[in-house]
Amino acid sequence: MEWIVGQIAFAFAFQKVEPAKVVDKIIEIVVDVLTPGRGAGESNWWMRTWRSLEHHHEKSSRELDIRSNLREWDSEFPYLHHELIIRYAAGFLAYSFATSLYAGFMNRGRGHKRQHFR
Repeated sequence: MEWIVGQIAFAFAFQKVEPAKVVDKIIEIVVDVLTPGRGAGESNWWMRTWRSLEHHHEKSSRELDIRSNLREWDSEFPYLHHELIIRYAAGFLAYSFATSLYAGFMNRGRGHKRQHFR
């Protein structure tokens, strides 16, 4: 029965996940981590505006590079498309969570029965 619960969870997550949103969020996080902060030396409004423009341009450039690398990956490995990888990862997480939850409920139910009969 645990296997069936896991398979249903995998199939549901595989179909319901939206890889584009997941990829966008991952790219946003990676760009924020890889792009350095604005730093010091912004004492007047002109320098703050200039540095803000530089920062925005650098973030946009990094995002385009990452998306370009994803397109190259998809063309080089069409059987391992990045959206398919995201769907499989979501399905695996759902399968693991569902089977763990099911096993926990089944063990919990068995434990309570044993305590009442002792």
